[in-house]
Amino acid sequence: MKRLLALASMLTLVLFVGRVFADDMSHGEMHKDDAKASGSDMGKSMKCEVVDVACYIAKGAKGEGHQACAAKCISGGGELALLHDGKLYIPVDKDFHSVRDQFVSKGGEMVKVSGKTVSKGGLNYLVLSDMKKDGM
Repeated sequence: MKRLLALASMLTLVLFVGRVFADDMSHGEMHKDDAKASGSDMGKSMKCEVVDVACYIAKGAKGEGHQACAAKCISGGGELALLHDGKLYIPVDKDFHSVRDQFVSKGGEMVKVSGKTVSKGGLNYLVLSDMKKDGM
């Protein structure tokens, strides 16, 4: 009987905790309308490095010394982001769809991009309006 009571108590606790996490996550959802409303820096132009997220997060790897590795990892399917002033930005179009394909061949390179930065829930997006390779 004690085992049954302990099992029932444990199941109740697990269901309660799961419900709390589910509620917490649903309040943090990002909707396109919310993100558009909270955007900043309309039409901002900035120079960014196209970085391999895994190497940057794990080792802080960036710059010319990491360019070949970043290009290889990104072209092999690794996640990429744009690094500007110590912040990582996920490049997206106006509908928040990935524009990753525009950057795959530029792993480890500096690019000049224009757009609107949007931050929500700890994520940084760059809603692109224009992109050029540095020096163009």
